[in-house]
Amino acid sequence: MSAFSEAALEKKLSELSNSQQSVQTLSLWLIHHRKHSRPIVTVWERELRKDGDKKARKRTYEQIKVDENENCSSLGSPSEPPQTLDLVRALQDLENAASGDAAVHQRIASLPVEVQEVSLLDKITDKESGERLSKMVEDACMLLADYNGRLAAEIDDRKQLTRMLADFLRCQKEALAEKEHKLEEYKCKLARVSLVRKELRSRIQSLPDLSRLPNVTGSHMHLPFAGDIYSED
Repeated sequence: MSAFSEAALEKKLSELSNSQQSVQTLSLWLIHHRKHSRPIVTVWERELRKDGDKKARKRTYEQIKVDENENCSSLGSPSEPPQTLDLVRALQDLENAASGDAAVHQRIASLPVEVQEVSLLDKITDKESGERLSKMVEDACMLLADYNGRLAAEIDDRKQLTRMLADFLRCQKEALAEKEHKLEEYKCKLARVSLVRKELRSRIQSLPDLSRLPNVTGSHMHLPFAGDIYSED
């Protein structure tokens, strides 16, 4: 998916049509780049004002909002438990989350005191210094607004990950319970098979050893015939 920039968003909005595919494509792109929520809203409002007189265009913009909300809802309530790979990716994404951005933390910590203390406005003595301070304040506002947007997106990501972990744990517990039930069944079957094997061995050991019987086939002795046994004297 293409990288985010205000120019890229402006281009996509200018190419937007009222077809369902066009709306869904832009909606998914915005969701993917939701960490840039602040500039997205800024560009959105600016483009909406430019096309404010075009009712059809305005309806298309509103349709994107509806589609985006639906997509976000579907992402927040997955119908199937997440796979292990999904959890790994979600955890890896959080490694680059806003709360861990040391560079931005340093920039915010290094904001000049002039943009934080209203009392210092009295030190403005001319237009040039006022415009310079105005630029500093504007830059600070943009920095903080962008960071707040990223933090909001991170909160959503962490909530989503919490739901994913809960679903994953529930699924694993259900699978574990099923496996334990199967294990007990197989233990019972093994016990029955072992009992049959033991009984079979006992029966086999109680049978006569035919190898110890006299060898009658190789001798000259013959068994008597039935007529000889029952013949009259």
